[in-house]
Amino acid sequence: MEKIGTITVSVFRNENNQTDFQIQTDNENILPVSYVIEDTLKKY
Repeated sequence: MEKIGTITVSVFRNENNQTDFQIQTDNENILPVSYVIEDTLKKY
């Protein structure tokens, strides 16, 4: 298989114990995969 990109997920927690996340991709071709991850994390 050929690697086509990397997705990085950073998770943050504030003083109220609420979590948030940031998703970064290094290639536009993998944006659809990052959208699936983002939608899944929103349900978390």
